[in-house]
Amino acid sequence: MHFLKLGMTAIATGVLANLTMSPAIAQTTPPPLTKQMIGPLNDAQKAIVAKDWATAKTKLDAASAQAKTPNDQVALNQLRIVMQSETKDNAGLAASLESLLASGLITPEQTKQYRGVLAKAYGDAGDTAKSLAAFRVYIDAYGGTAEQYLALSADAAKTKDWPNTVTYAKKSVDSAKAAGAKPTDTAYLLQMRAHKETNDMTAYYAVEEALVADYPKEDYWKELIAYRTQDAPNYGGAARLDLFRAMQAAGITLTVNEKRTAIQEALKRGLPAEALALAEPAIASGELGSAPEDQDYVKKAKAAIASDKAGLEKEAADALKKGNAISIANIGEAMMSYGDNAKAIEMISKGIEIGIADPADLDIAKLHLGIAQYRSGQKEEARTTWSTIKADNGAAALAQNWTLISKLK
Repeated sequence: MHFLKLGMTAIATGVLANLTMSPAIAQTTPPPLTKQMIGPLNDAQKAIVAKDWATAKTKLDAASAQAKTPNDQVALNQLRIVMQSETKDNAGLAASLESLLASGLITPEQTKQYRGVLAKAYGDAGDTAKSLAAFRVYIDAYGGTAEQYLALSADAAKTKDWPNTVTYAKKSVDSAKAAGAKPTDTAYLLQMRAHKETNDMTAYYAVEEALVADYPKEDYWKELIAYRTQDAPNYGGAARLDLFRAMQAAGITLTVNEKRTAIQEALKRGLPAEALALAEPAIASGELGSAPEDQDYVKKAKAAIASDKAGLEKEAADALKKGNAISIANIGEAMMSYGDNAKAIEMISKGIEIGIADPADLDIAKLHLGIAQYRSGQKEEARTTWSTIKADNGAAALAQNWTLISKLK
C-alpha cells in the first residue's frame, strides 16, 4: 500500500509510542471512569509496556466487564490500540480506532492522529477500499503533500472515478507549486486522461497547456497543436499550412511526410518562398529527395518565385484599387512568407478593415495578422488579434496555440 510511504507509518508510530508512555490511570483523571475499572486498566497498561500480551488481554477483558460509560470505552480502546498494533491485530486495531473516532470524546489532535493510524490499519489488514476512504478523509481534513494527492488521484483513476482523479491531481499540482517545486507531469496527465474519458476536450487542452509550460517536450507540444487543431469540426483548407507553421514555431521537428505536406500546401496557396524554405534544407540534409516529386517541388518553387516576388507589389496596388478584401489579405500573407512582416501587417489589416465577408476567411486572415505581428516582435498586439478568433475551421485552435507559443517561446 502506498500509505506506508506517505507518512501514515510515522503518525501511527508516534501515537502508539505516546500511549505506552502515559501515566497510570487514576480516578481523578478527567473524564472520570467507573471506579471498578481503574485497577484492571492500570494492570493492563503495565502489561502492555512489558509486552506481556496474555496478561494485558486478561486485564483488558476484566476492565471491559466493568465498563459502564462512553468514557470507559474510550479508555479501554486507547489501550487496546497499543496492544493491537504491537500484535499486528490490524482488523481489531481498525475497529478500536473507528470506535474512538465515533465517540466524540477525544481531542482534535487525537482525532487527527487516529485518522492517520486508521488508514494504515485498514491497509495492513488488506482492506484497500476502506484504507483509501480513510486516507481521503484524513487528507481532505488536514491537507497533504503533492505526492499524497497524486497517489489519491491515481487510485481514483483505477476505479474510473474521474471527478476525484481531477480534484486530487489539481491539488497535487497546487501543493507542489506552493512548496516551490515543479509538479510532476503525471499530475497533468491524470487530469487529461479524466477529461478525455468524460469528453471534456476544452478542459483537456487547457491542462495540456499547463503541462507544456512545465514540460516543453516535443511530444507534448505536438499533441497539443496537432490534435487540438485537427479536432476542430471544420478543420481543413487554409488552416492546414498554418498547422505546420505553428508546429515549427513551437520547435517541433516535422517528419518527412509532414514536410512534404507542408510544401504541397504552400505551393497550393501560391507561397513558393515558404515551400522552398522547407524543401531546400530537407533535400540538402537527405531527408527529402528519395521521391521524384521532391526535386519538382524545388523547381516549381524557384520558377514561381522569379515571377511572383517581382509582381507582388503590383498585385497589391491592383487589389487595393479594387478593394477586394480577401485578395488584399492573401497578398499580405504572401508578403509574410517573404519575411516582409511590416508590409504583411499593413495589407492584412487593410483587408480586414475593408471587410472579409466569410467569417471563416476573416478569422484565417486574423490568424495571419497575429503571426506577422508576433514575428515583428509585437507579442501583445498579436495576442489581442488572436483573442478575437472564433472560427471552428482550426483558426481558433491555432490562435490558442500561437498565444501559448508567444508566452513560452
